[in-house]
Amino acid sequence: METIGDLIMKQGRFPVENREKLGFVIGNMSHSGGTERVLSILANGLVKRGYPIVIISMWGEKETTFPCSCRIKRYRLSKEYPKGLKENLKNIISLFQIVKKEKISILVDVDLILTFYSLPLKMCMPGLKRISWEHFNYYYQFRKNNRIRRAAMGLAAAFSDVVLVLSGEDQEYYKEHLKIRGRLCQIYNPNTYEEVEVQKPKEKLVFAAGRLTRAKGFDYLLKSWQLLEKDFPEWKLCIAGEGEDEAALLHMKQQMNLKTVEFIGNVENIEAYYEKAALFVLPSRNEGFGMVLIEAMAYENPVVSFSCKAGPKDIITDGKDGFLVPTGDFKGFASKMRCLMENKELREEMGKKAKESTKRFQVEGILDKWEELLESL
Repeated sequence: METIGDLIMKQGRFPVENREKLGFVIGNMSHSGGTERVLSILANGLVKRGYPIVIISMWGEKETTFPCSCRIKRYRLSKEYPKGLKENLKNIISLFQIVKKEKISILVDVDLILTFYSLPLKMCMPGLKRISWEHFNYYYQFRKNNRIRRAAMGLAAAFSDVVLVLSGEDQEYYKEHLKIRGRLCQIYNPNTYEEVEVQKPKEKLVFAAGRLTRAKGFDYLLKSWQLLEKDFPEWKLCIAGEGEDEAALLHMKQQMNLKTVEFIGNVENIEAYYEKAALFVLPSRNEGFGMVLIEAMAYENPVVSFSCKAGPKDIITDGKDGFLVPTGDFKGFASKMRCLMENKELREEMGKKAKESTKRFQVEGILDKWEELLESL
């Protein structure tokens, strides 16, 4: 008789009759961030493999930004972010009613802070399995509610069936600092750009993308570019994204008198920038994982990144498909950028290796990992 493991090896999937109904709880599925995109890819992939899927947004007014299969049921608990005890209790009751009505067997919190909503359900429904899926790293510092998030992390460690993190590096931090009552697992996020073929010649463009916040370190990037701009007048630095630090960064650019830096805001066609960029840079102080690295590498971009906590060290092989620089060392960051900007042959060689390395993150392989986890529950 074939074991489930045999079936995984042969088919990359489990028998359809073994599928449990899954519920994913997320803050706001209409947001356009990496977490929402990854969830849409994962949910669409699992529903194709026969899993009944329900996605529950805690709040939000708009439809989902990223496409979701018509076979995925979607709920929204409220239009606005819940404030105060009364509104949060109302959402917990609504969540309980949905889980009971839909007969959800496994509930996945897409952010550890949602433990505050799902844990009361577990107390009322002992048979319910809970996965706490973290999209930040253990050391990530939030400007708001950091203490509340730390409390949620402790509750997730104590009462979740599985705490799921994105990188092997972060898994070690959790092992070191938290006593996990259930299981601690690690599964990478999937590559959203598979089988990409770069059709156009690369331009003398350095590309960066992310929310304009302190965590993303674009102030470091501007300091690095200041050391390069005069020597590379034909090159351009393009930064995509919006955020609370936008005005401060634009002021910093003006103060530094940088002429070849452009902030382009949020873009719908980010693929066009990945395709034409000669290299991609990630100057973050903190990362949950670093999906933009994988996306850029899929487009044959060598990358320069700070070796911040956590994710880049799982993605980049230093000196092969990119460079890792100690976090905050903007002079060293500029030096590695200079190395690639001066040498087209090196850029092309590392770019090809970067594309090859992204095969580790192919969607089907990540879905297999998720199936293995779900069936083990």
